[in-house]
Amino acid sequence: MQYRCPKCQSPKIMPIAQAGAAAPRPNVPKSLVFLIPLIFILLILVLISIIMWIFGNGAGSTLQSATVVVFILSVIAGFLFYRDLPDFKISMQGFMQNQKKWKCRECSHEWEL
Repeated sequence: MQYRCPKCQSPKIMPIAQAGAAAPRPNVPKSLVFLIPLIFILLILVLISIIMWIFGNGAGSTLQSATVVVFILSVIAGFLFYRDLPDFKISMQGFMQNQKKWKCRECSHEWEL
């Protein structure tokens, strides 16, 4: 299946919910649910550390240890997601192939397979 709009060839397409049909969902691994927030928390901690280093006397030991702990948790969650990735890919491919109605986000064109 080609995952592009047949009208404008944009890759920005989304499935449309079908009335009366059960909506299949891809299996999202719990490791991904933990990985995404951990990455954002790590980014915030690193930015705060850099700002404190530039404008202050450096980041405190509490902030440094919190950054290290969140980094280690991110690495663990990333490794667990890497292990779950093949199953997630198969689940996502099944979800995409089960969709019959699609809509383009750019040109609002709707079509059925």
